[in-house]
Amino acid sequence: MKHGEPHDGDVGANPAGFADETRTAPAPREMQEYHEPSQSTAPVSGRRRLAGVLRILFGVVWAIDASLKWRPDFLRGQAFAHQFGIHDQITTPVIRQWIDLWQYIAALAPTGMGVATAIVETLIAVGLLTGTLCNVVYVGSAVYSFGIWSAAEAFGLPWSAAGATDIGPSIGYIIAALALLAAPGNAMWSVDRKLRPRLGKYGWMCGD
Repeated sequence: MKHGEPHDGDVGANPAGFADETRTAPAPREMQEYHEPSQSTAPVSGRRRLAGVLRILFGVVWAIDASLKWRPDFLRGQAFAHQFGIHDQITTPVIRQWIDLWQYIAALAPTGMGVATAIVETLIAVGLLTGTLCNVVYVGSAVYSFGIWSAAEAFGLPWSAAGATDIGPSIGYIIAALALLAAPGNAMWSVDRKLRPRLGKYGWMCGD
């Protein structure tokens, strides 16, 4: 090999290879997708805010309900006789016995049932408005609303009765509570944001 003649290891011997080495390598996939999460940040944040607003509005509805339960006539249990009495025509097995059970409890301790009802609805309203133990409140309010729907409203039965227009308003409360339970950001603007890290393994009781 003559002096000055390029050998196989020299860059000059392979200009194409040199160009390949100096060409800018494509950015890793992670860098290419760097901006993708930000594209969905706005809608996700918007859904979380919406869930927070709906939770608070639901709490306002419960607060109004609770305020009506603190009236003296309700606390004395005067409304129960009418609420359960209008379902005397229902003869469906199990449902009839279920209504009779609560009618018996209301007749046995009308004041106790009136006060307990007012307290439960107040706690639900406070939990929703402040966002405290949201998941417990959502499930609890759904169960409580089912109790009202099945006993005090008797599922809106009999549906074939003249003038029947719906199956009872409490079904709407059940659906709203379960929808908020499943919604992302159901603890937006809430006490749960501070409470959840402190509860450790019991953090599931708080919303996200």
